[in-house]
Amino acid sequence: MHATPTPHPGQPFWDKTASKYARKPVGDPAGYEEKLARLATLLRPTDRVLEIGCGTATTALRLTPGVAHYTATDGSRGMIDIARSKLGPGAPATITIQQADSLADIEGAPFDAVCAFSLLHLVPDLPRLLDHVRRQVKPGGLFISKTVCIGDRGVLLRALIPVLTAVGIAPYVSILRRDDLIRHLRAAGFEIEETTYFGASRMSPFIVARRPATE
Repeated sequence: MHATPTPHPGQPFWDKTASKYARKPVGDPAGYEEKLARLATLLRPTDRVLEIGCGTATTALRLTPGVAHYTATDGSRGMIDIARSKLGPGAPATITIQQADSLADIEGAPFDAVCAFSLLHLVPDLPRLLDHVRRQVKPGGLFISKTVCIGDRGVLLRALIPVLTAVGIAPYVSILRRDDLIRHLRAAGFEIEETTYFGASRMSPFIVARRPATE
């Protein structure tokens, strides 16, 4: 039985902007392709993968052919409707797209890998989410994330974000720093294996973390 979606504070924003989001081109195509190439070396053909905050499932559909099964979830009904529309009649049976909050218990857990791309900075209670994610990953499995760390940028941007959120132009965004994110991951019980950046931006670290095989 699929988990019942739990309302998320940012869900109305993403429902409202889903169509606009879907039409927006990738900001850094070269960096995006670098990320996908690295993911292809991390995910194995036998892996069962969960992605939380999948948006319109662009990345999920690119990664699905390289794994045994890919479950893509998002709390926004608008995002999920667009994601499902991409499947078409010839959609592979190895991908499942469902509406579910990032804190929902997903059928099939624990997974070989859990992915979260451009999500963790949108979560009001990051320690709670990371603790939940750890339980969704098999011992020895991976948690792979790419996160906007606004705290590593200038004061002006950090001051602007709360204003944009207050007037409804932007969703809730945490002023994370990369070092803070790594500290949270370690506190949740993950071992950090890799931290890197793709493309021109140095604001969104790509982090590979592993749940210890023995705990």
